[in-house]
Amino acid sequence: MKRRPAVAGQFYSAAASTLSKQVAGFIKSGETGEKAVGIVSPHAGLVYSGAVAGAVYSKIEFPNTFVLIGPNHTGLGMPVSVMTSGKWEIP
Repeated sequence: MKRRPAVAGQFYSAAASTLSKQVAGFIKSGETGEKAVGIVSPHAGLVYSGAVAGAVYSKIEFPNTFVLIGPNHTGLGMPVSVMTSGKWEIP
């Protein structure tokens, strides 16, 4: 299964090259990455929370595995779910 991006072109660019440039603009180079067991980072559209999310991700040492936990914005379906296989498509 491949999960398609639900809001590409709305809250962030649908074009890979534009999205990469947007994200790179929020990452602060030269920061020392710290090991983190967990972080809390905003996930609104890049124009709303990109600067804060970029600051958070700029300060951590990236692990090999990420576990993302987010809210069920629609209220439809299960309040918590786990994707046991498949991939997330991103622009």
